[in-house]
Amino acid sequence: MSNILLLNVPRVDVGLVTDTFTIPSTGLYNLEAQITEIPPSGLSIVVNQNGSPIYTAPALTPTQSAIQFKVDINGVAADTISLVLSSSNANDQMLESVKTNVSIGQGY
Repeated sequence: MSNILLLNVPRVDVGLVTDTFTIPSTGLYNLEAQITEIPPSGLSIVVNQNGSPIYTAPALTPTQSAIQFKVDINGVAADTISLVLSSSNANDQMLESVKTNVSIGQGY
């Protein structure tokens, strides 16, 4: 499932989702996210710019249930930024097992 992010509007998602933002004008942007996974397993977190990875989050350890990060982006008008959550672990397929708080803003 893909969700559209709006500039300066925080979004909360549950489950394995992809959040997408299209850059409106050339400039500096940042994507901030906090992702909680219960229980921790094989979650993969990648931020893409036009389909190419620009950030890959480290894997959560067995004792770590959340990760928070900020990615600075130098974008050109019409670039597509995507936050992609995926997992091959059956536990992560349950709707309530992964929660994402994400926002995108201008500037660093």
